[in-house]
Amino acid sequence: MIENRFPSSGLSAEYGDIIISNVTHEVILSVSHADTVILSEKYTPDSSENIIIKNIGELALLYYEPGEMLTATGEDSNEILFLISIDCDAEQETISKYVHIYPTYVDFSSTLNVELLKKIPLSRTTKKNTAPGRKEFISFWGGSTVKIYAMYMGEIVDQSITLNLVTLASNEKTYAVDVSPSVIADLINQPVSKLIYYNVYTSEDSIIQFVVSKRNWQFEKTFMFRNCFGAQETFTCTGDEISQRKWIREYGVFNSEKIDFSREMENAIDINSGYITAKDVEVIEDMLNSDDVCVIDGSGLQKVTILEEEFKDSSRKDELKSVTFKYRYSKANKLKSTYNSFKKIRVFAKTFDKKFH
Repeated sequence: MIENRFPSSGLSAEYGDIIISNVTHEVILSVSHADTVILSEKYTPDSSENIIIKNIGELALLYYEPGEMLTATGEDSNEILFLISIDCDAEQETISKYVHIYPTYVDFSSTLNVELLKKIPLSRTTKKNTAPGRKEFISFWGGSTVKIYAMYMGEIVDQSITLNLVTLASNEKTYAVDVSPSVIADLINQPVSKLIYYNVYTSEDSIIQFVVSKRNWQFEKTFMFRNCFGAQETFTCTGDEISQRKWIREYGVFNSEKIDFSREMENAIDINSGYITAKDVEVIEDMLNSDDVCVIDGSGLQKVTILEEEFKDSSRKDELKSVTFKYRYSKANKLKSTYNSFKKIRVFAKTFDKKFH
């Protein structure tokens, strides 16, 4: 048996076929994950004495287990490691190899390989708009140090600084990194209002830039989601949000009265992304295609379900891009409220010393 194509690593969407030639007898394919055999199949060579093993990348995604969504920098998820053995008992030949599969749900047409994947910020964009007060997360594969290059307003001219943000230990795991404007401002010891932009990277050849807007947005809602790399990323909507409540009721008749005996409230929320750039389009595509989407609510996360969307990407240069989608909170719809006391208006605080003359 001869290996014509049997990569030891690859992106799940692009791993491709394993091709073994010079096979004259039946062979047994065995795939193990975490010391457990998950697949065993018999292959018969074709007329050219080849066997072709397909869909290893798709198999890997079935065993991809992302960690919990994080609201602070930390370990997120792992690569998938398979032991693949191809045995031919008749000829007493065996080909065995450990194969590392890296989750990707998008075919990058060979423009992205594992070596480059380990260096880049795990996002389909290289530039994002942000603003003071927002939460921003981006992910990296570990085994390197995440750095920032920040540009901020000085007394006379703009100043820049390069600093280490965090060192990511294991190169077999992805890490969600908090790169919010407030985190960067604290790191460079400057007010967040002075930030102009900052680059985040592990390699200077592959950066993601966050441009800090000074605009006072009337409305912002930030979503955390798992993107096409299975890694955490954020996107903030700045358009209008409309909450639509609908009750599904069941009725019965008792003593000649029609009674509403059961009701369930469906709270569907329409939200507009606000103006987005061409670089944002693929980020929103990732979010709407994700199985794991949350709203950042204060310092916590609320899981949501995307119900439908209106997604049109026009090639016209004079047409503003925006996306509208509908979502609901995934938990059972219970009425929620926050009680705020209405206090008597005072000229002085309650702590005023009435004995003062």
